Amino acid sequence: MLDGAAVTLTDDLADLGVARRYRIGPVQRDIADASVVEITAAAGSAALLPLAPVHPRARREAEGIRLSWIRRTRIDGDSWDLAEVPLGEETERWEIAVRQEGIELRRTTTQEAVWLYPAASELADFGAPQPQIEIVIAQISAVAGRGHEYIGRLPVR
Repeated sequence: MLDGAAVTLTDDLADLGVARRYRIGPVQRDIADASVVEITAAAGSAALLPLAPVHPRARREAEGIRLSWIRRTRIDGDSWDLAEVPLGEETERWEIAVRQEGIELRRTTTQEAVWLYPAASELADFGAPQPQIEIVIAQISAVAGRGHEYIGRLPVR
């Protein structure tokens, strides 16, 4: 049972990748007790990576396909009272790729959780309007880099 005593290994970016020794065991035992084990580990940047977005949508408009999605956060995003979760990054930046059978046809970045795939680009990439579109979306962190990806095929409505 977690009682609030568990804390992150570090909150300092300078500590990432630095090997440290940790002794782990029952709190009521002495650190020299046989039940306490020692490990060496380094904090990695995985916990800093932005989470993959959710609920992507593709809507056909006269100008092209409007892609939209909902961002997730690692920081203070548990409240049900918030209209939108905190960004958790210095700036909002997304990388979007359009693919066909796993082969990337187009890649771009945007500063918001929406992107218009122009009709002219769709025609250049596929030769005709598509009933569904395969995309990859990832948030970009200034600290940790490219986050976890949403990869999927969406119906264009």
